[in-house]
Amino acid sequence: MYDVIIVGAGPAGLSAALDAHYLKLNTLVLEAEKAGGALSQTYPWKKVDSCLGFYEKKGMEIADAIVGHARKAGIRISEGERVESVTKGDEFFTVKTSKAEHRSRIVILATGIRAIPRKLGVPGEGLEGVLYSVDNPSGFRGKHVLVVGGGDSAADTALGLDEAGAHVWLAHRRDELRATAENVENLKKSSVKMLWSHEVREFAGSGNLEKAHVVDKKTGKVSVLGVDAAVVCIGSMPSREYLANMGVKMENGLVPVGKDCMTDIKGLFAVGDIVSSLKRIPQALATGEKAAFAAYKLVKNPYWK
Repeated sequence: MYDVIIVGAGPAGLSAALDAHYLKLNTLVLEAEKAGGALSQTYPWKKVDSCLGFYEKKGMEIADAIVGHARKAGIRISEGERVESVTKGDEFFTVKTSKAEHRSRIVILATGIRAIPRKLGVPGEGLEGVLYSVDNPSGFRGKHVLVVGGGDSAADTALGLDEAGAHVWLAHRRDELRATAENVENLKKSSVKMLWSHEVREFAGSGNLEKAHVVDKKTGKVSVLGVDAAVVCIGSMPSREYLANMGVKMENGLVPVGKDCMTDIKGLFAVGDIVSSLKRIPQALATGEKAAFAAYKLVKNPYWK
């Protein structure tokens, strides 16, 4: 029997785990993949400047630091253990995973958004070489890559590929990006070729991607780009199924919680990207700490006032 089980070992989950551990709560962290969250799984190569104390550190470096801190503190992290269900009984939660069944008084969900990438819906999108994220830009050195999108995800990907030595086009259907001012400035300094007001009409190739047909929305002119890969970064749709199976509600793609990060199910908390529209490390850390302290008060009730 644990006091707290935390589902997810990204910044939010590890922040909650560290506070719970310091408060002497018997804590277990379950991670379906590799500890570190999106920092280690999605953006290991990206420089992250939004977290105080980690200036110009790459995602993997930050992930290694926070995971190492948690482990040195004595927190138990079980990687490769995917949560299949969470059910609430009269006195405790039962957490069934791909490896075992655990019991806990408190459960803190820190799973991230578990998003499904949005697709363009154009011919040829199923070809080998049409991607929706890049985990190793250095593998594209010397290759021609088309990035599609206008937000920070697209800008980050284009800049990462450019820095790695790829030949990059960035196509956006509008004539202005929705990325941060810093990313916009960095793109201006980069070798990325901007295709403003362009949309992809078709991907083509014999099994593998070879060409991308893009149309200039203002002139109607169609250009054919010879490409080795395309990365579509036009957003994502939250995967609600795993939350719905737990009886957790969602509103506008987020889990509604109280000021203490507890859901409408007593003892079940949610933190990080699934509760905040600001997908940033500082917010994730803050919600994790808040939930851990609220969990402590709930476990110690009625002795804590």
